[in-house]
Amino acid sequence: MESLRDERSQNKRDILDNKIPHRVPIEVYLSSSIIADYSNTDRRAAYWDPSLLQSAAEELCKMIPSDICLYGGTVYSPVTSQTLNSINKVMSSTGYMQHPNTKCMEADEYDELIADPYAFILEKCIPRLYKALDPNENPGRYIFALLQESLMKDVVARKEIPMVQALHEKFDYPLESYGGFGRATMDWVADQLRSFSEICLDVKRNRAKLIEALDAVYPMIYKIGLYHDLENIDRYCPTTFQLHMPTYLREKEFAEVFWPTWKRQMDDYAALGMRGGAFLEHNWNHLLDYVYDTPTGSYYTFEATDAKLIKEKLGKKHILGGGFPLAYLTTCSKTEIIGKTKEWLDIMAPGGQYIFGFDKGALVLSDINIENLIAVCETVRDYGVYDNPGAPTGETFKKADYIHSGVETFSSKYFRNWDDYMKLYPNTPDNARDVVMMAEESMLMSFFSMTC
Repeated sequence: MESLRDERSQNKRDILDNKIPHRVPIEVYLSSSIIADYSNTDRRAAYWDPSLLQSAAEELCKMIPSDICLYGGTVYSPVTSQTLNSINKVMSSTGYMQHPNTKCMEADEYDELIADPYAFILEKCIPRLYKALDPNENPGRYIFALLQESLMKDVVARKEIPMVQALHEKFDYPLESYGGFGRATMDWVADQLRSFSEICLDVKRNRAKLIEALDAVYPMIYKIGLYHDLENIDRYCPTTFQLHMPTYLREKEFAEVFWPTWKRQMDDYAALGMRGGAFLEHNWNHLLDYVYDTPTGSYYTFEATDAKLIKEKLGKKHILGGGFPLAYLTTCSKTEIIGKTKEWLDIMAPGGQYIFGFDKGALVLSDINIENLIAVCETVRDYGVYDNPGAPTGETFKKADYIHSGVETFSSKYFRNWDDYMKLYPNTPDNARDVVMMAEESMLMSFFSMTC
């Protein structure tokens, strides 16, 4: 007899395999802040000991049907931000983590970024964003900070991981696998290096230098987004992007500045057999023809794009997800929201290729109405059932349709490859290679992530 876990996993695999599933998969989760609010737990305390939320998480998991673990944790945490004294991720007095508009690169520093992007991260970005890692701001103790943060994160993880494992086991959630860490070149330069406000000026005043920089950072960003095992790529694990800048650009600016390196990245990954995808932030109605031209079978979740239009334009070539307005949870009655959920499924479910979710993540408990959330998820579960499971659907991805651009090998004065290591330590045996390079790759990923 098939378990609920197997059924949930198979529904999503069917969609990714161009088959009609038994029913529309439901991907709904709640952040640790919401679960803390629900249980009257101090949000600030929950960051340091997530196990405080276990009873409340179990209660919510019982009530709300979702095909992924309902406990969503947190993206930002004071365990990191306070320990490293960050200016780009800060906690409010109410325990809410905020991401202010910050910058760590000046307009006249593009040439330095172009010359060696990784060196620019280490020498300029990290000390500016994390004051505890600046020897001038934090003399002496700056060498403690990263180790202290690592030790503290480990302590917190040892409290959180057993809870998450218990939730998966008790409520039959499938284990979730992930692909690479996708980051579009312009989004990376915009978000924290130059800031949203400054990058908009660069697009107009310094466009040629910006484009040169996006090409220069491409080898590093391409490398970071690669699937971890290129010999055994799993297309059930997409490399996904959160696309921020496109809807703030005129279409001509998007086509000239943003599109070339992101399209290249999607095509390069497809040429390796990887599946890409993205969260299309805000309204992409005017840019859907570009999205259509990305590799077949990409997975796109969306926010304010018109549902009928995105289904019509992308629904056969690509997989769609999300989009259901979170605001309905607090503005509709239970009867109304059940009706709106059915109307939504009537648009998005036909032909498969759709995974249910909201247009954005709720931040605090007041963003949702629990009774309505239960009604939505139960309606998707019961109404979103297909009468032709297993039938073929959509267009089929063919790796041979994509030609790799031939990315320049990533290099930096701070990235030590195996040959560099052997020059320093010639007596090292070859079986140390994987250990040494794992550490080198992990440091690149960690420092890059700190600028995202």
